[in-house]
Amino acid sequence: HLGYGGEGSMRPNVHAIHNGADDNASGTVAVLLAARKIAHDFASAKNHRTFVAVLFSAEEAGLGGSSWFVDHSPVPLDHVIAMVNLDMVGMLRDDQLVALGADTAPQWRSALDPAAVAAHLNLAARGDGYGPSDQTSFYAKRIPVIHFFTGAHERYHTPDDKWNTLNYEGASRVTEFTTDVVERLVRGAVTPTYARLAAAPALEGDSRGYGAYLGTIPDYRAMEAASGGVLLADVRAGGPADLAGIRGGDRIIQMAGTRIENLYDMTFALQDHKPGETIDVTVVRAGEQKKLKATLGTRGAPATLTIKAGKPFEKTFDGEKHFKNIRQLTFGGENAEAYFSSDGTRLIFQATPRGAQCDQEYTLDLRTGETKRVSSGKGRTTCGYFVPPKDDRIIYSSTEAGGTDCPPAPDRSRGYMWAVYPTYDIYEANPDGSSAHRITTTAGYDAESTWCAKGGKFVFTSDRDGDLELYEMDNKGNVRRLTNSPGYDGGAFYNADCTEIVFRGFHPTGAALDEYRSLLAQHLVKPTVMELFVMNADGSNVRQLTQTGAANFCPFFTLDGKKIIYSSNAGDPKGREFDLWLVSKSGGSPERITTAPGFDGFPMFSPDGKLIVWASNRADPASHETNLFIAEWVE
Repeated sequence: HLGYGGEGSMRPNVHAIHNGADDNASGTVAVLLAARKIAHDFASAKNHRTFVAVLFSAEEAGLGGSSWFVDHSPVPLDHVIAMVNLDMVGMLRDDQLVALGADTAPQWRSALDPAAVAAHLNLAARGDGYGPSDQTSFYAKRIPVIHFFTGAHERYHTPDDKWNTLNYEGASRVTEFTTDVVERLVRGAVTPTYARLAAAPALEGDSRGYGAYLGTIPDYRAMEAASGGVLLADVRAGGPADLAGIRGGDRIIQMAGTRIENLYDMTFALQDHKPGETIDVTVVRAGEQKKLKATLGTRGAPATLTIKAGKPFEKTFDGEKHFKNIRQLTFGGENAEAYFSSDGTRLIFQATPRGAQCDQEYTLDLRTGETKRVSSGKGRTTCGYFVPPKDDRIIYSSTEAGGTDCPPAPDRSRGYMWAVYPTYDIYEANPDGSSAHRITTTAGYDAESTWCAKGGKFVFTSDRDGDLELYEMDNKGNVRRLTNSPGYDGGAFYNADCTEIVFRGFHPTGAALDEYRSLLAQHLVKPTVMELFVMNADGSNVRQLTQTGAANFCPFFTLDGKKIIYSSNAGDPKGREFDLWLVSKSGGSPERITTAPGFDGFPMFSPDGKLIVWASNRADPASHETNLFIAEWVE
């Protein structure tokens, strides 16, 4: 395992073979035995998920094998629903098995708990997906992970880690337990959905000393690098690095005036400072140096998001039991379509301030309250979104290529209409709005874009083929059509693992279809009847969710993918009162979430499912001004 020891050995001066019976021959054998059993059990099954058994090398050299694998995966990573890792499973004591990474997906417990009961194991399930083992490489790619581990012991990384010291009966039960968990995944009984956590990990790249905590996760290539700085794979959500604006992909080259060549330099630099100190951190990002200020934290302390944006909203309404600690984020004008960044610390939204004529795109830092316009101020914009997983880009739609002035509002003398401006194109820009450029140039309406949280693709609405349909665009610009029903399909969102899409649709027939087509030729739609639909992410298996004959729109999945929150006027016979509703993905009677008078719409859950943001005129319904609100979500 470590050859004759040396660097990495707990006895570096002892020249003797380090067999590594527990670390990690035990995990290797468990993988092989579990894979053989799973292959046998599903040999004749026709409908099941694919599973891949992999043994990684170079873990001790900095997750070399697993990191190479995720960069050269034989299976597209957006098709990978989970990674199960076995590292040191040969020393079961008191029937206790540790399952690290149980918090990387809310569904893990539904697989782990029954399997633990069957194997007579006491399961300690906790933690995020980062740590000194191969699951880290997958979690950094936004894949739910679980790492089974029977605990450290005095023989770890010594010549005494031999075959005759292992608990074989315990290792057998861990293998049976692992087989049970993986078979639940293969059958499709459990679908973990990625969750990014804000808690500081027990083990991570800058935790080798006793200094202050920065909250960085080095790229595996940084483990071996002797010079050039420390390349980061990610930063801890809500941690000091994240709050300072440091991002995955940055290379740290200086801290507090100290030149950083490698991880050792970084470790010693942190040891020289105390929690609470603010230091300068210089990073290289996209070839440019950026100097940032980071306030160091305490190692092991949970990093929580403290929202300073806005003000507490004290007014309450009977029946709104799912909201706690509501804050009003904007004050005046028209503000809507607020969507979270991947780490849950920022929002991008569209707003028409008082006295302005057209919506523009803005970002809001929930930690500081800083608001910044990120669109050009030309034309009209809509549908901004951060580009996951690094949030190093934003997208939005704008009419500015068709003219710098606001396009005319629709004529509503014939009733309430939405304009479908043919000059809307999708733009991509840096998060501060710089370097904006069009990524759609096809004639017609291109808007309503939302990204898959795992990255790699987004869904949008376009009339490029003569009807308002849903399309997908990948990172390379390839476009494919997803829907084909006559009528308006739009406002789509992915679920957390990007396997399904929920959207609103209007599919008229007869005279109603003729009217729809006539209005669309005038670049208008009448959104008075829209139902909700769910389909697979490739456009297959479309099924209707609501049948209210009302205006249902802006649907969004709950974190576990089992329910959908949306806005609807179905509860008002006059069709004027829009409230938030929650319905099971399988249908049934919806639950009313908001009861405040006026409009409530555009709901979105934070990536961890703990917060909800939405637009409402509850602050002053008579003014008809729409503002943004955020609250803790209470199940």
